[in-house]
Amino acid sequence: MTTASYHHGNLRDTLLAAAMAQLAQQQDASLSLRELARTAGVSIAAVYRHFPSKEALLAEVAAAGFAALRQRWDQHLPPLGSLPAAERFELLGQQYIEFALGAPAHYRLMFEHQDVRQFPVLLQAAEQCFEHVLLTAGAAVREAGLDAHWAKAAASAGWSLGHGYVMLRLSGRLDMIGGGNELTPALVPRFFQLPLEALRCRPA
Repeated sequence: MTTASYHHGNLRDTLLAAAMAQLAQQQDASLSLRELARTAGVSIAAVYRHFPSKEALLAEVAAAGFAALRQRWDQHLPPLGSLPAAERFELLGQQYIEFALGAPAHYRLMFEHQDVRQFPVLLQAAEQCFEHVLLTAGAAVREAGLDAHWAKAAASAGWSLGHGYVMLRLSGRLDMIGGGNELTPALVPRFFQLPLEALRCRPA
């Protein structure tokens, strides 16, 4: 360990980048703090000068995953009003699934970390992501002529469907059905469209 690396002004960012680089090379969400410190060229003690615990570091890495997902949506989704809202909601779901399957370990960390309420940075990042989904789902609900109160239900249903598909896909469960999987990332969001008849009445 060199003095220069020990006093690296960007050690915090270096550790986060090292964690994300490690996740990109594996399928599971486990990370070794000792390995991250070795990659950054510092001691474990130096790491704890920037993060109070390993869980706090992982929370920031998970938060970075949510930020990357939002950035993907910003870059790849057409502007609101540029195409039918229901179609845009489907595209959001497709981008979500492709992001998760392209970064499985980071995705697992985003959702398998400890209670997000313990870490404000992670809670905020997750809430901002859901707000993006809610905005997109709300536009589709309004376009369908439904009561606006269905926006949150539609957003939650879409996220649940996308997340469930990703986890089943990553675990290999879907490939066990009939020896193959014909439900593609592009096809899954088509099921975001719920029967209008079921939504025209307020729930009891």
